[in-house]
Amino acid sequence: MTGLVLELQRDALNSEITVSNLLRKVFVISKKLNIVEIEGWVNKELNGYLTGDEIPEYRIVYGEVKAWNPYRGWIPAFFQDTQMAELFSKRNMSLSIGEIESLTENEAHELQVSFSPDMESYLIRNTRLQFKPSLIIGKTGIINILETVRNNVLDWALELERQGILGEGMSFSPEEKKLAHQTNITNNIGSMHNSQIQQDSAGATQSLAITETDTTELKKFVEELKNAMAGFQLAQEQSQDLKEAIATLEIQVNSAKPKNVIIHESLHTVRNIIEGMTGSVIASGLICQLGLFLPAV
Repeated sequence: MTGLVLELQRDALNSEITVSNLLRKVFVISKKLNIVEIEGWVNKELNGYLTGDEIPEYRIVYGEVKAWNPYRGWIPAFFQDTQMAELFSKRNMSLSIGEIESLTENEAHELQVSFSPDMESYLIRNTRLQFKPSLIIGKTGIINILETVRNNVLDWALELERQGILGEGMSFSPEEKKLAHQTNITNNIGSMHNSQIQQDSAGATQSLAITETDTTELKKFVEELKNAMAGFQLAQEQSQDLKEAIATLEIQVNSAKPKNVIIHESLHTVRNIIEGMTGSVIASGLICQLGLFLPAV
């Protein structure tokens, strides 16, 4: 009987085998070899990534912001700020592999994804769109997720073989299990990259864990908020509350171990204050950016 590792290689090369089934075989192998890193990665791929989970870079997809005009069809959004255009054009695909596979079975060449209420409101006000905006994502970006996972699995299976780990039937020898923990065979298959961009479901929101990458983005936001505050017309009490929230955020983003709860509480305070500043273009832009760090309300 052929061992699991060679079976996995053959399945990875067979386009008729779904990525979902491929991952189930990876799960069996990683479980038998007790390779926790791979087991955890497979669990997230099969069940979907939760809010706050680190998202692999290959699950970041790009699209175009458009609005459906019943008389003219899809109208592209016009952004004056290239940074905001880039932020709105990205999405984390947190769906399970099975759900992603079902998306590729759709005959349409593009996928339509909704924005959170905060983002939608900002887009309508600031991009000359008079209709409900959506992010239009090409199906090729979705297919690329599946192909990347398949390639990662094949690379991992080949590395197992190179290390002399093949298995016999449905089992591995004690020597193979020992070897699996003496060599680096994770092959970066589960390396993650967190992002503050919104997740893929309609009207989705997110509350992310702050990493070094995220604190860099948050630092930029805090600096922009500080610069903008001079132009805000706030009551003395609100002004003081905003200053304290900014000071707290600065402490946290410069900390070696930032506390997410404190960061989110401070960001909520900021949002509650500047949401009341009707008519301020600067405040509207800041509220939109807050939507990238906080759940919509």
